[in-house]
Amino acid sequence: MPPDIEYHLRNQHGDDQRIDLYLDASDHSLVVPDNYQAPEWARLDHCQCSHCPLSHHQHRDCPVARNLAYTLPKTDLGPSHEPVTLEVHAHQRCYRMETTLQRALGSLFGLVCALSDCPHTLFLRPMAQFHLPVSNERETLVRSASLYLLQRYVAQQQDPSISVDLEGLNHQYQQINTLNHCFVERLRRGRDCEAPVNALVLLQVLTKDMKSELEEVLASLAPLFSLQEDEDASRPAANDY
Repeated sequence: MPPDIEYHLRNQHGDDQRIDLYLDASDHSLVVPDNYQAPEWARLDHCQCSHCPLSHHQHRDCPVARNLAYTLPKTDLGPSHEPVTLEVHAHQRCYRMETTLQRALGSLFGLVCALSDCPHTLFLRPMAQFHLPVSNERETLVRSASLYLLQRYVAQQQDPSISVDLEGLNHQYQQINTLNHCFVERLRRGRDCEAPVNALVLLQVLTKDMKSELEEVLASLAPLFSLQEDEDASRPAANDY
């Protein structure tokens, strides 16, 4: 059975790594074999996130760390800034780009986090269904805000008291930022190569000040939406025909 998402990284020396991701049909989480033995650095109590609500009595492994350990490239493809060719097959599309190893891994890490059953990353699960590899800051913010508003709208259909706004999005990303910060230390203690660590540093920078960055992006997008308003205003009313 072909994977739902496939990452293929190849460096200048011809070394390559293919990473196949299979998703559970019921909740779209990452499928990891039940008999997979995660390394010690994936244990929940190893550099456990400061805001983690899980108990090691119920969870031996951290959901995100276990998934990362399962999906991380098994071979060292080089230093963080090593140029790589990245090909991603996802959702009946193929993406191909020249990038750096840390950016390619950062994209993979963000996807794996969204596919993990961590309470702090579950709100990202819809983004994984519309995965855009190596998206830039502007693309990420627009997708985050759009899907967050859609989530709120769907929830409002069940509970009218829920407001459809972006008030909670910054808080959600503050939790993600804390997680990324803790995972930098977790990976530093658990692995020798630097690229995975620097990939997480890139993600941490993106989520550091979501609120102000989002306000800037929304302000820059405002003219695009005003164009539609101007067009609607210029149309004759129905009874004018």
